[in-house]
Amino acid sequence: MSKTILVAGGYGLVGSHIARHLRRIMPDAKLIIAGRNPDKAAGLVSELGNAQALGLETTDPVVALESVGKIDALIAALQDPHDKMLTHAINNGIAHLSITRSVLDMSGFVGHVAHANLTAPVVPTAHWQAGILSLAALDLASQFKSVDSIALSALFDMTDPIGPMTVEDAGHFFGKALLVRDGLWTWVDPDAEVTPITIDGETFDARPMSNLDTMSLRSATNAADITFHLGIANSRGTRAGGAASHDMQIVMKGTDANGSAITRTRLVSDPRGQAQLTATGAALAVQRAIGGDGKPAPTPKLHMPETILDTADYTARLQSEFGILVQDADA
Repeated sequence: MSKTILVAGGYGLVGSHIARHLRRIMPDAKLIIAGRNPDKAAGLVSELGNAQALGLETTDPVVALESVGKIDALIAALQDPHDKMLTHAINNGIAHLSITRSVLDMSGFVGHVAHANLTAPVVPTAHWQAGILSLAALDLASQFKSVDSIALSALFDMTDPIGPMTVEDAGHFFGKALLVRDGLWTWVDPDAEVTPITIDGETFDARPMSNLDTMSLRSATNAADITFHLGIANSRGTRAGGAASHDMQIVMKGTDANGSAITRTRLVSDPRGQAQLTATGAALAVQRAIGGDGKPAPTPKLHMPETILDTADYTARLQSEFGILVQDADA
């Protein structure tokens, strides 16, 4: 049976890429492209086929959402400041996926979901690139018997299609940064923890930042040290004379099956930039959340992307279906 998926903010840069990816991996799905100005969605709707535009105000979305009939999934590619889209999804058995939640506003989200009688999955994907980095890290962790530390980092290119970012944005994207240090959750001042990072031969200053990857990886690996750093520099795409890529790195330390200390480094890079990468993560997560891949849908509860997606299969799909580079090397 074909699925109906509503993308709130679907004609924006990230939302439109989500819609295009969904059309490619779920060719029979009906797509509803929603936002404040539905006229802006006309071109995308025509391009996608089996799609419609919908006028939707996040402050009062219920009438619009009810007007489209049965929906299988609602993707919030924009802010839902009053949780009205989340509430509608919960009340109507609609799978809900959000990409805009930060660590700082997850408490209200979790409390809301925990007290609900869920009949469809709820998947927050406010990880870096909607879960791609965490899933690639957990795939890498399969090479380890135990993981001691995970250092995540990302290089943002100022010529990325998603738009320029200032140094202040990079340092204070979520305010103070939450990381795991010596087995303890620790809040740090990003400006006091500037660190030189090297990704694919490019060295740059980076600041720690909070995201859900730290939480996911702590739960999945119990590593004693987990950090995420973000900085601005020239990407591998720009350095090669092409368009800006979005480059991420995982450095993992621990022990192998024989108990020997090992370090593994993984580069993940999308030649099309950050918006495309985020959209890929969101599209793959929602496809799995509603059983759009032909497998049974997950149980109706709060999930993280890594709890519903197979890491090895996911990492293979990133490369074979989406042209994302996943490259390993010993550190």
